[in-house]
Amino acid sequence: MFPPSWHALPAWMERPPKLFERLATRMTEDQNLHGALDGAFGGQSPHLADYWQVITRRLWLVLLIFGVTTASAIWAVSRQRTFFRSSLSMQVNDPLSRSRSLTSGARVSRLDIFVDPMKSEIELLRSTPIALDVVANLGLRLKPSDAEMPRSTLFTQTWVAEDAPDGPLELRYDGAGQTAQLFGPAGELLGTASVRTSLDAGYVRFVPQSPPGEERTYRLDIVPANWVTVEVTGGLAAVPRLDTDIIDVTYTTADQILAPQILNQAAEALRNYGADKVKIRAVGDVEFIRQQLDSARTQLRRSFRSIRDFKESQDFTNLTVQEQQLVNQIQATITAIGQLEDRRDALEQLRGDMENSGVLEVDLVTFLAILPEGVNPQIRSMADRMQSRQQEMQRLLTEERQTREHPAVQAVSVQLEDIEGQLRNAVMANLSVIGDQLGVRQAEHETVRASQRLFPALENRLEELQMQQGIDAQNVQFLRAQLSQALITAASASPYVDVVNPAVGATPAVPRGQLNLVLGALLGIILGIGAAFFLEYLDRTVRTSADVETLLGIPVLGIIPRLRKVEEMETGEREGLPMIVALDPLDPAAEAYRNLRMNLMFMSTEEEPIQTILFSSPGPSEGKSTTAVNFAVMLAQQGQRVLLIDADLRRPALHLVMDVLREPGLTNLLVGDADPREAIRPNVLPNLDMLPSGPFPPNPSELLNSRSMQRLLEEFGGKYSHIIIDSPPVLAVTDAAVLGAHTDGVVLVLRSGETEQRAAERAVDQLRRVGVRLFGAVLNEVSTSTAEESYYLQYYYSYHPKTQGGWQRLREGVSRARFW
Repeated sequence: MFPPSWHALPAWMERPPKLFERLATRMTEDQNLHGALDGAFGGQSPHLADYWQVITRRLWLVLLIFGVTTASAIWAVSRQRTFFRSSLSMQVNDPLSRSRSLTSGARVSRLDIFVDPMKSEIELLRSTPIALDVVANLGLRLKPSDAEMPRSTLFTQTWVAEDAPDGPLELRYDGAGQTAQLFGPAGELLGTASVRTSLDAGYVRFVPQSPPGEERTYRLDIVPANWVTVEVTGGLAAVPRLDTDIIDVTYTTADQILAPQILNQAAEALRNYGADKVKIRAVGDVEFIRQQLDSARTQLRRSFRSIRDFKESQDFTNLTVQEQQLVNQIQATITAIGQLEDRRDALEQLRGDMENSGVLEVDLVTFLAILPEGVNPQIRSMADRMQSRQQEMQRLLTEERQTREHPAVQAVSVQLEDIEGQLRNAVMANLSVIGDQLGVRQAEHETVRASQRLFPALENRLEELQMQQGIDAQNVQFLRAQLSQALITAASASPYVDVVNPAVGATPAVPRGQLNLVLGALLGIILGIGAAFFLEYLDRTVRTSADVETLLGIPVLGIIPRLRKVEEMETGEREGLPMIVALDPLDPAAEAYRNLRMNLMFMSTEEEPIQTILFSSPGPSEGKSTTAVNFAVMLAQQGQRVLLIDADLRRPALHLVMDVLREPGLTNLLVGDADPREAIRPNVLPNLDMLPSGPFPPNPSELLNSRSMQRLLEEFGGKYSHIIIDSPPVLAVTDAAVLGAHTDGVVLVLRSGETEQRAAERAVDQLRRVGVRLFGAVLNEVSTSTAEESYYLQYYYSYHPKTQGGWQRLREGVSRARFW
């Protein structure tokens, strides 16, 4: 028994289990309060060092993932191709001033307010119609089968017919590499040409280049246009300049020669697309206005007829002579104004046709047919002469098949230009005269109307008819003006996108190898740390004293650091258990066993002395035998008589440590085959006797729970101060539970990072179920990488004499960072 000096203890220490039960309850409440993460660090708020300890425990996993991702990034960077980038700048002008018809006036739509024209043009540039135009004009359907080979290294200036069939082709060079032959899918020869000269194969044409390598045969493919549009749009990138209407466009590809060609062609296609859109809209406006103008003219003629019918009615004969004269004057002025307007319309139409269509395309037959009377005869004469010259030009071009460079054609062309200039000047002069005459007639008409208002008879009716006539005339006038504006817009339709700086070459794109390496390494670190914390989350083992006290509700009597002298065979059976207390009393582990001895001595009282102690564990290989041996040696070094009993009748190990025979032993004493003097090995160490297990019995549990075992313990209790018993694991067999009932209590040994939490809980429940007193637990094989115990163990190591070399300390430090 322990000395009586330890008996007088404070009341709060007489029942330590209850104290620790209250502590465990409080910690459980704190854990629920702070969440699952706080619970992982012992019910306290995690410190930065706690996170670092999680990483160091899985350091090899972090390094492995980091190495794999970094190596993958290096491999990917080494496989990168060289790309070239070409740039172009284009200006997007105001689409309202160029594309919108003048018939719209200053009207602004909601789209003009909410839509960014710069972004719209960028999206148009990346659209499929623009890409298809680029593919068609540059012949991009023809490409080498080897995706790594740039197209311009084999051929340039490519053209592929729209109806060219998809399929493979083969380009062959002669031995000197100076002549190229193109073969079709069936092996038929399609064309032959020298290098750097055009090779025409019917539906495909290109200029072959010198072979880029030693090979003389290369496979080509004609692919669908839609496949190539993805490559075209994928390489385009456009960014508008800040506070300007300029867009910077770049194209990146592996073909240095093709990059600027694609970029310039895409810009040209965008320009043509905008111009076509403007022209189509203007032509539509012209057709619509002409339809409305025809309808308005019909209505105006209807108004004239209404006034004439009114004047010829019975009411007209009843008017006074003066009223009849005024009416006649009004009719005369209206008729004169109508004739002048007809002449003006005919001349304006002729002028518009000459400006829009050119001298050759003017329909003079129709013009002479609709030319009203009263027009200057000189204009009719010029029109006849121009018509005869047009017919002469058509005869030379169509019947005699002369080119436009032929002298006869050139002579007629000069005559047409001369007549066109004279006719244009005559038309402009007549339009000016007609305008003046219209002004005089309209002033005369207003004067007569003012005189007519003096006569009340029939004025209301005539006013209505004349008002309608005025409205119809204004409509015709407005539509004529709109038609003129629409014709001008259609004739002057032009792109509203201008290329400021065309693409003239391509430069190597800045490689992103270094950035990719940094990102790969950073990704490896992130994935490695994430995997470490994920495994920490999945880890359900007992690691720290806080885990023991929180989960099991028992105190931690000792924290034993990882021993450096443990050796295990491949089968898992131990050759020997380290008696660190006897071999190296100054080792930090020996000091930890002294701390275990002190804690147990505090628990021994005069009413409940602690003499017989059983060491067990939830499962095998958790250090119960090592702890029992070192604890027994520690008591023996204190000068007390100690008996160490190997009660593990299934897998005994203590006889190997003490280097004694296993038989006779405990089994012989229980069955009566030997007496204690024969079975007990005296003084295996000073003050330490040992009782080995003996032969393997067929019924270990029955022997340990027998009356003979109880009598032996009572007999040994009178001879020894302490009896230390090493038993089998609690969960593996029932030996520990039945044997613990005959002892003063049990110390449960748990291996940090190995013992499952559920196994430890089941072991404690099983011992408590049979009424065994649990002194507490010993946390064995604790690593300095454990966050909560690292500072505690560092004090041990800091006070331990430094006997190791630098390399040994480095190897030991690395061994503490475990993969699992």
